[in-house]
Amino acid sequence: MRTIAVIQNKGGVGKTTVTCNLAAALAKKKPKARVLIVDMDGQGNQALSFGIEPQKLENTIYDVLVNGLPASKAIVSLGKENLDLLPANDDMNYFELDTLPGLKSGDIRNYLLKLRKVLSPLRKKYDFAFIDCPPELKIIAAMVMMAADEIYIPFEPDAYNAQGLIRLLEKIELYKEQYGMSPEIKGVIPMKVKRRTLLHQGVLVQVDAYCKMKGIPLMRTKIPDSIRYPEFIASARMPIVWADPNGEHARYYFDLLEEVLSSGSSV
Repeated sequence: MRTIAVIQNKGGVGKTTVTCNLAAALAKKKPKARVLIVDMDGQGNQALSFGIEPQKLENTIYDVLVNGLPASKAIVSLGKENLDLLPANDDMNYFELDTLPGLKSGDIRNYLLKLRKVLSPLRKKYDFAFIDCPPELKIIAAMVMMAADEIYIPFEPDAYNAQGLIRLLEKIELYKEQYGMSPEIKGVIPMKVKRRTLLHQGVLVQVDAYCKMKGIPLMRTKIPDSIRYPEFIASARMPIVWADPNGEHARYYFDLLEEVLSSGSSV
């Protein structure tokens, strides 16, 4: 199971949109590929992206991590035979409070391996897993990095976010060294790009130079700034790659998917 984490420590950048559209595009493009979305964000937006109310779910990733429920018991189908969701809801907002007290410093690595361990029985069932993280680089994000093979970072190209991206990349590398993590940062994804603004173009040039220096690809596909993506979630209750697969805006995610697939082994 190729496990891909989408990580960003800032909200509103498009992390959830990237995760659900890449997974849905893959399920549509490769009907024989078995795809899983794992939501680790207490907002539960992955469920909402497919028309599911997260607070009505009986079992979630919280029950798997905290109560020992087998992951297979919390998985829900998303309307296609080859795409499933291991959902989250508000319970995940209390995960750290419920699990950290009493943890000894020597047990921290085993604690961070918890997600990897609960996903292990699913490795033969699925070919791909996409993990959505909360918008912060704390315990849950570290746990996701321990479970992931690859990391993609959505990034909105303004001056403040450029500095934030540099700090995020540095923090990820620190975590990898500190806790013996092995995921590779496979790409930075430009999001909400306003192609006609000099600011966005200038920032993208700077970020591209920094990424090249660090050996990290800046994805060629740049997702444009558009209200169409959240509109389809709200009206069609599904990602744009399912609701309007032949449309111009969906094409960007199919192009991005091709880049992701070409960066590693595919089905």
